[in-house]
Parts: sequence; structure tokens; C-alpha cells
Amino acid sequence: MDKKLQEIIEIQKERQLAMQVLSEQLGIDISFSDEEVKKLIEEEYTNYLQKKIVKEVKEWTKLAFS
Repeated sequence: MDKKLQEIIEIQKERQLAMQVLSEQLGIDISFSDEEVKKLIEEEYTNYLQKKIVKEVKEWTKLAFS
């Protein structure tokens, strides 16, 4: 598994745990569903990949035209 993807998953797990603790303290459920967590992971990883691709294309373009 990609290191960045694993990092994102771990962050979301920690976030979900914190939301569950807060939900218990508040007495209302404000945690994310499993589907919402999956969606957040997908969105964050997609954004990461898009930025990485744009950066690499810019670098290739600089090399090609320099």
C-alpha cells in the first residue's frame, strides 16, 4: 500500500476515534459513518495524487522547454 494512503487512513482512524469520544461526552452522535470515512479517505488521496501529478507535469514541462 502507498505510504501516503496509509498515512491518510491512520489520520482518519484517529479522527473517527476522537469524534466518537466527543460524541460520548456530548451525548449525541457526531461521528462519521464508515461510508463517510471511506469517502473522506478517497477525496484526500485523490487530491494528493492530483497535486502530485500537476507538480510532476510542471517539472517535465520545465525540463522539456529549457
